Amino acid sequence: MSFFQPLGSTKPSYDDYISSVLSGNYSPEYTGISALKNSDILTAVTIIAGDIARFPLLKKDFTGNIEQDADLNYLLNVKSTGNVSARTWKFAMTVNAILTGNSFSRILRDPKTGKALQFQFYRPSETTVEETNDHRLIYTFRDRLTGVSVKCDASDVIHWKFFSHDTILGRSPLLSLGSEISLQDGGLNTLIKFFRDGFSSGIIKLKGAQLNGEARKKARMDFEKMREGSTGGSPLVFDDTQEYTPLEIDTNVLQLITSNNFTTAQIAKALRVPSYKLGVNSPNQSVDQLAKDYVTNDLPFYFDAISSELALKVLGDEERKLFKIEFDTRSVTGRNVDEITKLIINQVITPNEGRVELGKERSSDPNMDRYQSSLNYVFLDKKEEYQAMKGGENENGKENQDERASDLE
Repeated sequence: MSFFQPLGSTKPSYDDYISSVLSGNYSPEYTGISALKNSDILTAVTIIAGDIARFPLLKKDFTGNIEQDADLNYLLNVKSTGNVSARTWKFAMTVNAILTGNSFSRILRDPKTGKALQFQFYRPSETTVEETNDHRLIYTFRDRLTGVSVKCDASDVIHWKFFSHDTILGRSPLLSLGSEISLQDGGLNTLIKFFRDGFSSGIIKLKGAQLNGEARKKARMDFEKMREGSTGGSPLVFDDTQEYTPLEIDTNVLQLITSNNFTTAQIAKALRVPSYKLGVNSPNQSVDQLAKDYVTNDLPFYFDAISSELALKVLGDEERKLFKIEFDTRSVTGRNVDEITKLIINQVITPNEGRVELGKERSSDPNMDRYQSSLNYVFLDKKEEYQAMKGGENENGKENQDERASDLE
């Protein structure tokens, strides 16, 4: 089934056709899931989907303060659909968005308040998107088990797409990896063929015979028929009229195939995954630095697309003017206690804001919302006054010490 059909047309979308070509099938159909047969793609997709699923989603105001919303937290972080957890829903949505370019879920709302209660997940193969003459988007979901179809406006559909050139449908990054995947598959097939029947490849000479093209072809076919059912290393039987010379195989070619990381690096680049996670050597950085860089610079490509779509479809019109939805990555990118303490001492944040940075609840003590300052610092225009005051304190302190000394005597 096609992802997108213009009104009055049944022609499948270009994404369906190209993804079919990449899988070796020239008939347009939904084949995105077949890309998981490639171990590098499976690993990269698992990493991205796992990270999106494990980081909780928070409702914040535009100053960064977390807004406590129990219903929204339950929907986005605990249970999103009627039969699976929020983690499973986010994982499946991400996998489909990467492999096919699009992922869809219908929003089930409270009939009285209009608030989102849960999501209903649909595969891309069960979804059709239509654009009307007034540029409205109509989503049609067809249940594969019951055959029942449901039409929804765009406002009632969660549609994740990480790359889009027309704002309507997404494009899978796998469409740009056709040559790389073919190169990798070709190298693996060469290795398989070598270990299966590499030692039996060679030259056959028929003694005292003058062979034309047809005779050579027949001799080769007879040899191949003789080898049917044999494996690499199986004995070959010849008579006195034949002479067999095995071909020497350049093992450097096999070494090049096994050591070639180009394809893996290209897959990591296209999917925005650090190469070291796919077994490619990384720069001279610690794993902690690489992890923070990945979460800070690469994952936002996915995070922003998801959080903006959720805010648009789940939050009300007035809520969107006051709040936003963000992924909570403090477990990886958060500051440590010493860094937060320095920010508090230097009046950059309040103690309560520091507690939020550490993932703890705000204190009810009103003093925790006040900026703290050290008495070791003073404004320049108050320097003389402060010194005079300190001098008086020192003199008083000295007098007190003298009094205590005389008392001891």
